[in-house]
Amino acid sequence: MHVVRPESSARCGTFLSLIVAASALSAKGQMRDIFGIDRGSASAILACPVTKEPLRCEVSVVGSEVRRVLRTSGGARYPLTREYADLLPRSDVRPVGLDELRSQVAEEVFSVFSMQTGFFRSPVMAFLYERGWRQNFEAAGFPGIDKEFAEVSDFFAPVAESGIVADLSCGSGLMSRRLLSCGRYQRVLALDYSEAMLQETRRRCEEERLATDALTLIRADASSLPLVSSSLDALHAGAALHCWPLLEPSLAEVARSLKPGGRFFATTFFEGAVPGQRAQMQQPGSGSMRFFKDEAELEALLIHAGFPRDGLDVRREGRACAIIRAQV
Repeated sequence: MHVVRPESSARCGTFLSLIVAASALSAKGQMRDIFGIDRGSASAILACPVTKEPLRCEVSVVGSEVRRVLRTSGGARYPLTREYADLLPRSDVRPVGLDELRSQVAEEVFSVFSMQTGFFRSPVMAFLYERGWRQNFEAAGFPGIDKEFAEVSDFFAPVAESGIVADLSCGSGLMSRRLLSCGRYQRVLALDYSEAMLQETRRRCEEERLATDALTLIRADASSLPLVSSSLDALHAGAALHCWPLLEPSLAEVARSLKPGGRFFATTFFEGAVPGQRAQMQQPGSGSMRFFKDEAELEALLIHAGFPRDGLDVRREGRACAIIRAQV
């Protein structure tokens, strides 16, 4: 029978401690790769979506399990999966009354069945988005993703070269992947409410063998962005505004998140994009997509959100494509 000597046992314990420490260091290294802690990028811009308090990455090792969370100094914790950071607002961040809790439950139920959000949370929709769905937009006047990317790049260039850009409502990463692969930006944030879309973005990045060191995937609500104020150089929202259930606060969140001089590029639909559904789709808060009457309506919404009038350019392309260029 083999007996472990005390000194051997001590050496064994030290060895195991080193293994655990090495695992923790490895895990922290992975977090640096995902969130750019060493570069001071994502760690300096991610915030609690409720309080806007900055978030810090926390890695702990329990046995063989590595646990990763983002947390505030006040103790609010947000989980990390292998694909993305889940930074939706949480009811446990601050005390809520019964009426507010009921409202939150109702909003979650609404999001599951709403045409604006629930429709895009389906894995089927994530699969189909670049396999015919997005291409249909060209009939309404959308220039096509390559022309859109070229205009976005030119518009962002004066303020965002080597900076931090975000693709809000990123979908399957159609624009995010281009922002990432061009190599012009220090960090690219891809944000979406849909878990399926974020997973599809990750899958397509891997399929295209893109270097993802500069990419951060985040599940987020456009009306409660998990970003520190004045932290972004530029933000893109492609074919998205008509899908935001709370449009006015979402636009205000975009303006809040941009640095002074930061730029916002967005595309959406005017009325007439879907013949025969004009009246239904124009009703805000109905759960249906919100198409816009004209350029003046969009300009008024942006000004109310905090964008100065002299920094706005809203134009029509084709039958019903709205292209927005705004600067704070």
